[in-house]
Amino acid sequence: MARFQSWTHYGITEATAFYEQQRSQAFAEDESWFQLAVEIQANGALAGDVGIHFLDHGRQAELGMTFSPAYQHQGYAREAMRAVMALLFEQLAHHRLTAVVDTRNTGAIKLLEGLGFRREAHYRQNIFFKGEWGDEYLYALLRSEYQ
Repeated sequence: MARFQSWTHYGITEATAFYEQQRSQAFAEDESWFQLAVEIQANGALAGDVGIHFLDHGRQAELGMTFSPAYQHQGYAREAMRAVMALLFEQLAHHRLTAVVDTRNTGAIKLLEGLGFRREAHYRQNIFFKGEWGDEYLYALLRSEYQ
């Protein structure tokens, strides 16, 4: 689950502290990250999360996602991302959404492209990540392109 994340071990202590920090934070506060939990309605399991980095005074946002391997490739991430995109474009009137993804994360790349995001940049060896230099892609979608 953490292969493409900056963290490796996230125990109950860290999770509780993060939850408390998120709980006290105002939603859509500029320059803040807000994590939305994705719950499986049938069994109440936590499938993953979608992170929103609010930018540019509510005009732009960067998205990120993390899903447990048990819930990958089943449409949960697509459903969650569509709901977040609808919230940001339709209700909060954002102009542009972006996502930065490791070039080896084929699942996220396929998901973003399937949602209509276009690749705008290839950052070569721009991040030192878990002991090695890595490449990332920048994806973006404008409200005018959103369907």
